[in-house]
Amino acid sequence: MNLASRLEGLCKQYEVDAIVSQPVVEAAQGDFLFRRLDCVAVKGRTEGVWVYELLGAPGEEIRNLQAARAYEAALDAYTARDFNASIALLAQHPDDGPSRVLQARCRELLERPPPPHWNGVHVALAK
Repeated sequence: MNLASRLEGLCKQYEVDAIVSQPVVEAAQGDFLFRRLDCVAVKGRTEGVWVYELLGAPGEEIRNLQAARAYEAALDAYTARDFNASIALLAQHPDDGPSRVLQARCRELLERPPPPHWNGVHVALAK
């Protein structure tokens, strides 16, 4: 199955309209703004790929830009295993879909900590 199809399926999981991979972000060369969402191993793959939410074009009013940038800081805390710091940042944006998703994941990881070899890659089980 191709990656684009898998990424389309992730939109629902992250509560966003459009998800793209790292090569698309690089090809856009600043023509669009993106939110770094996650490093995901999509169904059928074992390696993680960085995925991004398309936010809009530079100069456009982007209603969730503040939440998106706070989310990226929370994602950094998440990958550093600082789940409490991540939750604190994400809790400031309760109406932001990706923030709710990552916050729930952080809470689960606090209850059941990841193994020592955990690298932050999220394994997407659904299409």
